[in-house]
Amino acid sequence: MKFFKYVVILIMTSIFVTGSAFMATTNDIVSTINESIARGDAQKLSKYLGSNVEMNILGSSSVYSKTQAVSILSNFFATNPVKSYSIKQGGSISENTKFSIGTYISTNSDSFKIYYVVKKNGLEEQITKFTIEKR
Repeated sequence: MKFFKYVVILIMTSIFVTGSAFMATTNDIVSTINESIARGDAQKLSKYLGSNVEMNILGSSSVYSKTQAVSILSNFFATNPVKSYSIKQGGSISENTKFSIGTYISTNSDSFKIYYVVKKNGLEEQITKFTIEKR
């Protein structure tokens, strides 16, 4: 009887760990992107940018190359150093598309809404849209 109890516990634990690992991998990129924003780290963020990114930064909207996008984000973070960043909403739009909306507060007390979309392209997930609006 004890053996059966241990087997059931082992099976339940493995199911829980496997399910948790699956959930963690599907949200890893969003967590990493959010950590990069919270640190004001455009270089780390650049790893997740697509080759072309639709951006709307403080009312200036266009499609930028990855290099241009990194430059724009670096400039934003330098001009508005991060004081805090909190996630307000996030999730999946479809099986291959995720989004996140957060509030970015700079050290000069300005508040910004940051919204981005991550799409799966083959095996990679990349930011395809990135928006920063002043609140």
